[in-house]
Amino acid sequence: MRISVPLLCVGLICLAASAPAKAQYGWEKWEVAPFVGFETSGSVPVTNSLTVDRLRVNSGTSFGTFLDYKLTENTQAELMWNRNTTSFSERNAATGIYSKVFNSDIDQFHFGLLYMLRNDEKKLRPFIAGGLGFTHNSNSGNNSDRTAFSYGLGGGVKYYLSRHVGLRGDARFVPTYGNRTPGIICDPFGFCAQTRVSNYFKQGNFTGGLIFRF
Repeated sequence: MRISVPLLCVGLICLAASAPAKAQYGWEKWEVAPFVGFETSGSVPVTNSLTVDRLRVNSGTSFGTFLDYKLTENTQAELMWNRNTTSFSERNAATGIYSKVFNSDIDQFHFGLLYMLRNDEKKLRPFIAGGLGFTHNSNSGNNSDRTAFSYGLGGGVKYYLSRHVGLRGDARFVPTYGNRTPGIICDPFGFCAQTRVSNYFKQGNFTGGLIFRF
């Protein structure tokens, strides 16, 4: 592991001032956390069809990785990549029954922040996190691929088995923009107006994996 001269000087000063502080904060800046998990389904209304009234992305196994960079003792910048190999189904407006229409590989890329609720010397560290980014659908058949805005909010816990290895569990709400349909919005005073509202595929993602710190 290479350490720059200015960083080494700062470290030596900190060591001279307080040896325990150096041990607690550590030199490790990066964390890579591959994971597997489960992503729930989510649907949006459909208004341009006489026979179909909803389109649903189905639940499935997810996998990917988190890449974190330490900004402060409790704060990290984070990149998340998450893939869900799944399918889409449409709901018959008359019967309410869903039927599969095509397969899709869904990749989500989110850039955000993670804040840990306990100090660096603790092995068990709960956290909250959030990010903004986009979702890309690689669809089968003659269905066009699609890229749309998405975001994520949630949290979890990290448990460090050693200085360089740990475990991570994560739960996130990960909506992806679907479409805009006619709707009605009302203000707090009871005044309502007809407009076009944005609909999201509202999914949850629950994951677990390893942490490698360096």
